[in-house]
Amino acid sequence: MKKIKYLIVIVLVALGLSSCVILQQMAQMANFANCDFKFASVSDVQMLGININKDMTRSDLTIGQVLMLTNSLLNKTLPVSFNVNLDVTNPNNSPASMVKMDYIVSLNERQVISTTSNNGINVPANGNDIVSIPISVDLFQVFTGETADAIANLAFKLAGASSNPVNVEVKVKPYITVNGQQLAYPDYLTMNKVLQ
Repeated sequence: MKKIKYLIVIVLVALGLSSCVILQQMAQMANFANCDFKFASVSDVQMLGININKDMTRSDLTIGQVLMLTNSLLNKTLPVSFNVNLDVTNPNNSPASMVKMDYIVSLNERQVISTTSNNGINVPANGNDIVSIPISVDLFQVFTGETADAIANLAFKLAGASSNPVNVEVKVKPYITVNGQQLAYPDYLTMNKVLQ
């Protein structure tokens, strides 16, 4: 009987210790819920491997680049890559951490990508961090029905060129690890930015 009581005490202590760890890990998730997520910028825009700089237009392309763009548009393909940068501010007195995040990025209400980043993020107490979401997409596949000019202009607009505004929507869902299992935040956190 003594051995059984001793075993029960050991199990209860072990459960108590693991529940403290679980509570601490749940607090990290709560900390992320209190974090302020803001759209910071779009950066590192590349179209067909060409770096697109702020305020750059087609007239800034070399003859070779114009031919490459024209050929791509005739073939109804326009591969573009860029980073969406989010500024995450942690107002809590303890760090906010996550092990991965699901994210959905839309341009002008058309979903560009829905995937998972397995890069962990740790935002220090009362601090902030920039989270970069890399995007690679063929704009022609996303914007079927649009003119080739409109699609090419969208690529330049991402880099900051003056053309029609582009609405960028980013949804993120953070995950933490609790007792060896990954738990997701209950809903997506949504950010919008109109690039003028």
